[in-house]
Amino acid sequence: MKTNYKGITGTQLKLIGVFLMVLDHIHQMFYYAGAPMILTMLGRLVLPIFLFMLAEGFHYTRNKHKYLARLFIAHVIMMIMTQIITKAFPLDTVVLMNGIFGTMFLGALTMFAYDKFRERRYLLGTGILVLPLVPAAVGMLLSNSHPMLAANIMIDIPNYLAVEGGFISVFLALGLYIFREKRAIQYFLIALVALISTNFQFNSTLLTENVQWMMVFSIIPISFYNGQKGKGLKYFFYIFYPAHIYILYILSYLYTNYFM
Repeated sequence: MKTNYKGITGTQLKLIGVFLMVLDHIHQMFYYAGAPMILTMLGRLVLPIFLFMLAEGFHYTRNKHKYLARLFIAHVIMMIMTQIITKAFPLDTVVLMNGIFGTMFLGALTMFAYDKFRERRYLLGTGILVLPLVPAAVGMLLSNSHPMLAANIMIDIPNYLAVEGGFISVFLALGLYIFREKRAIQYFLIALVALISTNFQFNSTLLTENVQWMMVFSIIPISFYNGQKGKGLKYFFYIFYPAHIYILYILSYLYTNYFM
């Protein structure tokens, strides 16, 4: 990919995503208090931005194994913290199910598998792609006899069937990686996923309920990316993402219990 010093760096693009993400989660945590729908509409741009930067980061990282390990550990820690927070601050109005680290881990894992296919290590690549199906299969097998255990396995271990954004987000990440040198195709893939998310129901709900299609507008900030990494902030997202969600959730708990 050609780079230049005009436009915005990867760090700046991530910060745009972080800002929009906060707006989205304000709506998630305070929708019942009248937080406007426009906040979550703006938040639809976030996932493609971070998947785009995931593809960039995974391409440039020196150690792909450590990259995968960081995402997996971040996911596990967040799942544990989510259980602790929801038990300490039970809230009926908000379901705390955020887990983008799981989606990013699976996206990076499929990118890793793709690299193995390019190296003609087909058996290893296939095994890596199939691996996330194991917890899904185990969860389904245990769903009748041990429903709680099955639910924990499905939620706590990243798999294609129970990941934030759905399996289509994982394969969007892979597509953005495969075509990272072809920006027009990347835009097409984002637009295609946005179209699929409408469920081909073109009615008023697209402006009131099913607003996921608005992710197509992420193409605008992504188009300004200049191919430059930008300054630092390597671990900022790993800390900020769960921290701001839990802070907003606790504030929502306090608002519900003491101000309503």
